[in-house]
Amino acid sequence: MLRAAGGALILLGGLAARQSALEAGRRAQRTRRELAEALERLEQEVRLCLVPIPRLLARRGYGAEAGRFFRRASEGAASESFAERWARAAAALPLDEQERADLADLGARLGGEAESVCAALRLAAARLRERHAREEPQRRERERLTTAFCLGASALLFILLV
Repeated sequence: MLRAAGGALILLGGLAARQSALEAGRRAQRTRRELAEALERLEQEVRLCLVPIPRLLARRGYGAEAGRFFRRASEGAASESFAERWARAAAALPLDEQERADLADLGARLGGEAESVCAALRLAAARLRERHAREEPQRRERERLTTAFCLGASALLFILLV
């Protein structure tokens, strides 16, 4: 009876590990999509309204991930520059290292003329959209492999236990 309970816990642990791994991939894709949309919206608002970026970040209506990123970028110590706050917020995103570095670099380019700011925002949004489009077809295959690995490892441990 104790072995069966232990085996069930191992199987449940495998399912939990699978769910955690799948959610991490889904969150990264969701973040890419939301940030691309938000950066495109920022670019339009800068071009049309000529409103400074820090004031635009305080507005609501962005997705959950993008909103959290913009709140982190707009909050911080008075001694920090906007580019430093932006880079710190980019470092906390659930994206890969290259994407976080690209977004951190974007913060340093958001203080110039409106045309260069718009170009930087447009480029960053395009890169995020491209990565999202490239990762989406692979996501299903990666989810199948993750499921097979987690359940296979759990089943193997269950067999060894029982």
